[in-house]
Amino acid sequence: MCWGVWGFLGKLALRDAGWVQVSLIYGVSVVAMIGVLAVALRHREADWSWKGTWLSAVTGLAGTAGLIAFYLALDRGKASVVVPIVGVYPVLTALLALVFLGERLTSTQAVGVGLALLAVVLISIGR
Repeated sequence: MCWGVWGFLGKLALRDAGWVQVSLIYGVSVVAMIGVLAVALRHREADWSWKGTWLSAVTGLAGTAGLIAFYLALDRGKASVVVPIVGVYPVLTALLALVFLGERLTSTQAVGVGLALLAVVLISIGR
């Protein structure tokens, strides 16, 4: 539900602000939320490792690049098209997990991935 509202509110924000402003304010909001969570969870001990730190930083860079691409697409396209297409990002995650982590999909999951890809094609044709 939160992701659905996130996409909708992003499109509303882009009516009055550019993608740079929306992205920056979003980033500030994320940092504030992390601060709140850090204070709320301060009694828990964090496990730190260099590999985890490096991978977390790369994750942040990928997420930021994705966010900027999302806002650029949303700024130029319809929310009803952009958000569903962006919403199939778990397909790429599943494929990467298959190739690099050796994970397996059940036949039902494989059909789901195929249908998600078909949905992207159908949504993009119907523009």
